[in-house]
Amino acid sequence: MPKDRQEVSQPLKFVKEGDADLETQLLLEKRERAKLDTDYKTKERLTLQEQLRLNAILKQESFNALVKDRNSFNRVSAEALDFYKNLRETNETKNRNLEQSIEAESRYFEVKKHALECTTPPHSAANLRSLDESVKKVHVPAKIHKPKSSSKNGLKGIVRKRKSGSSKPAVGKKAD
Repeated sequence: MPKDRQEVSQPLKFVKEGDADLETQLLLEKRERAKLDTDYKTKERLTLQEQLRLNAILKQESFNALVKDRNSFNRVSAEALDFYKNLRETNETKNRNLEQSIEAESRYFEVKKHALECTTPPHSAANLRSLDESVKKVHVPAKIHKPKSSSKNGLKGIVRKRKSGSSKPAVGKKAD
């Protein structure tokens, strides 16, 4: 907007016909005209190259704003990102605590086991031999064989020929 429109102007005064002060009006008009002329002269005009550059910058900014608006639908907000990061960290700390407790329990078990082994008397050689013999007496078969039934249920209506020795002499052969 031009500067003259930004300033608040004085309210209009309606003057009766013939009562106007022409000299003061002419002075006011000259001042306004001089102000407008100086504003017009001081205002620099942009070259065509500068105008095109500014126009390209404005278009690029509007395009970037449009792209940002479209991509905002797919992006995760900072609050959601922080929430997921905190959730991941809490899960990792829970896992670490669980692993540490498992390690502590296993160490406690090993210490208890070692203490129990130290308090029990060692096995004698005769005891070990009797254990080996009892293990050898138990026999577990490697494979279990299921006996097959010799009778086969044939299909009804289909008769198979029995293969037997020569019950009938073959035709065309001479018997010796």
